[in-house]
Amino acid sequence: MFLWRALSGALAIAERLNSRGMGVEPNCKICHGSTESINHVLFQCSAALQLWSGAGFTLPSFVMAHSLEENFSYVFNLMEDSNRPQSLIRTIPWVLWLIWKNRNSILYADTQESMERLLRAMSDEVEQWFLLNNTPSPATDLSGRLEDRDKWCPPASGFIKCNIHANWRNVHLHSGVAWIARDQAGNVSHHARDAIIHAPNHMVAELRCVIWALSSLRDLGVPRVIIAIDYHKVLEAINAPRQWPRFGDLLEQVVNFKEVFESLVFEGEKVSANGIPRDIAKIVLRDGRFHSYLAFGGPSWLHDRIAR
Repeated sequence: MFLWRALSGALAIAERLNSRGMGVEPNCKICHGSTESINHVLFQCSAALQLWSGAGFTLPSFVMAHSLEENFSYVFNLMEDSNRPQSLIRTIPWVLWLIWKNRNSILYADTQESMERLLRAMSDEVEQWFLLNNTPSPATDLSGRLEDRDKWCPPASGFIKCNIHANWRNVHLHSGVAWIARDQAGNVSHHARDAIIHAPNHMVAELRCVIWALSSLRDLGVPRVIIAIDYHKVLEAINAPRQWPRFGDLLEQVVNFKEVFESLVFEGEKVSANGIPRDIAKIVLRDGRFHSYLAFGGPSWLHDRIAR
């Protein structure tokens, strides 16, 4: 509704000025191909079509002939399409708003950012909005092995269970990452920590943490691995990478590790059962421990916690 009013007001100004003999150019200031209207700006202008396509939507040819109401009805129906990834269809309101903001930046601020940068910023806004406004649902079985218990549970015999965590705060700070590997008896074989930079969001930090942990376990010669994660969006993305195209490169690296190990399982973990790697990752920023290390056993300062 806000977007509709903003566009209506802006475009009505041109009509009123022309009615008073001001001679304002009625054609679109971006493509110069048609009379500027709300329908044209959002659905027919070449700049709008490029943003729709870049966001993952190829608008059908009939939008060029349909009315504004029909085109709005079409995109709102897309939001109810269960055959499309939810992560994609929920961006539709932001795409509309992005088209309008991009038009204003070009016309009134004389600035134009690359489409990739615009879409990346939009995706960050969408993710942040849903993160802040959605009430977390009870943990569901994303991998077939999501534990209901609050305490850490050992893996099956012959497996090493590697709990990981990425302590991401914002794009401007380092992210602390950590993992700790234990066998079926609960004995710690190794633990590690590191700092990563330029992670634009929590999802990227967690995926990079997964890749780092898998690389380390591969180099250590561990054949059968369970990666336990408390950030369950990562599990959703690993299980259905095509529905998360924005993280395609990172997800491809993760999936390729399945050919490296004899067995590789990704398991959901409750936050309360993932406290050890979370604490290790937190000290990276808290204490400025930006140097990486890999060590046998668990950290001495968490010995009692690990034993319990």
